[in-house]
Amino acid sequence: MRASVLFSGVVTLLALAGCGTTAPSDASQTGGVTSTGGQDQSGGGGGGSGGSAGSGGITSSGGTTAAGGTTGSGGITSSGGTTAAGGRAGSGGATSSGGITATGGTKSSGGSSASGGIPLTGGTPSSGGQQAAGGATARGGATASGGTTASGGITGSGGQTGTGGTTVAYQGPCDVLSGGCAEAYSVARAMTSSYTGPLFQLGKASDSKAATLDVGQTSDHKADMTTWSAYCGGTQSNCVLSKIYAQIHKGSNDLLPAVWKTPWNPDCSAGGYTCAAKFTIESATGLPIVTTVSPQEYALSGDNFATGINGGSKAMGIMYNGKPVANQVYCCGVIGLTHKYNATDTTGTDFMLALAYGWKDSGGCCIATNCGASNKYCVGAEEEENNDMYDYGTSPVENAMVVTQYDPTANAVIVYLNGTLGLTKSPPKAGKLNAGTAIHLGGGGDLSQPDPVLMREALFTNNVMSASEVTAMKANIVALFSTLKFP
Repeated sequence: MRASVLFSGVVTLLALAGCGTTAPSDASQTGGVTSTGGQDQSGGGGGGSGGSAGSGGITSSGGTTAAGGTTGSGGITSSGGTTAAGGRAGSGGATSSGGITATGGTKSSGGSSASGGIPLTGGTPSSGGQQAAGGATARGGATASGGTTASGGITGSGGQTGTGGTTVAYQGPCDVLSGGCAEAYSVARAMTSSYTGPLFQLGKASDSKAATLDVGQTSDHKADMTTWSAYCGGTQSNCVLSKIYAQIHKGSNDLLPAVWKTPWNPDCSAGGYTCAAKFTIESATGLPIVTTVSPQEYALSGDNFATGINGGSKAMGIMYNGKPVANQVYCCGVIGLTHKYNATDTTGTDFMLALAYGWKDSGGCCIATNCGASNKYCVGAEEEENNDMYDYGTSPVENAMVVTQYDPTANAVIVYLNGTLGLTKSPPKAGKLNAGTAIHLGGGGDLSQPDPVLMREALFTNNVMSASEVTAMKANIVALFSTLKFP
């Protein structure tokens, strides 16, 4: 990417880390309005007690259960009758020791049975499912509500599954998409229920040759935070992210710190962890978050093209879950599909998701990811020296779930912010997309002028996500990251 400004009578070439763009008059239009020929569309869930003998020799019939579950007096034998063991009375009167509860009796509220009583056939347990000593819960009792596991693997209030009920299986963002993911990354959790491997790898910041530590998953598919402290000596900054594992094509698509000198810098050619991000735990969630500052950036080994991901002018989708960086102007997309770092900058050879601020650099020139004004925040697509952006305001959102995708049928770029449609632009500003499939995180197409990122997770698709799928994906993210707001 290159940048240039034409001054009156003087031509000055500014080498801007490979992220040149047009002058402010050719910057992305405010509110997502783009070049001629396209228009942005703003867019945007019991028995009696004792069996005592009385006078008269009359045995009461069918004792009535008093409130509270106590059977009334019954079983009175004739004068002089001696109650035999087992409840057999003298002449004229017989009763079972302890009395017999009448058939069909109902337990009182609270579920208490009189001492020694036999539970009623068909009886219903009282509210709360409690019963007095000796009583048994009647057949057919229903388990209290609240036992359903919420989508995304978060157990609902009460955390109990009802008797005979079905616990909803864990789902990640890829599981709610009909076409699944072409690739996915997260330092916080599994992006799909089928992935059971490690999420990321830690290295020692002071020694790139020291043994590394793979951080795996807990039983609820989140990052296992029990191992890092011993490895890092209790201090996060003692460690770096030495690898972010690909969860669809593990191995070939793993992300590693950059180890080369880019045409416009940074120079990561010293190798090791020169350009690796420090290990960071997000206080609001207690889970890791990728946090980069210049010169930190990631790509595939050798900056190779990715396996199994569309490029060119085919359907492409990117989702990014993270935070905007406040009040910082920088070049290019935060993650996306690009040409290799040392390839020629050619219009349309990037398709990167942008989460940006402003439109001029410190020297007064423009940059590749231009919002509509110098104080605006925007999201959208960076297409190598072109961009289709949607301005959302002068203050950054707290958290951003951005979806940027290309629909080849409509020849349109489509952008969502936190589930709301922000931009539909046809044709793209680049004219024709021909994106490479190198994956760059924290750097533009040529990895020059690194972009700061605060990323929890990201994914790529080989198809266009529908509005309902974007909504479902947001619900899945909100369920897991329940301490965060996605306005």
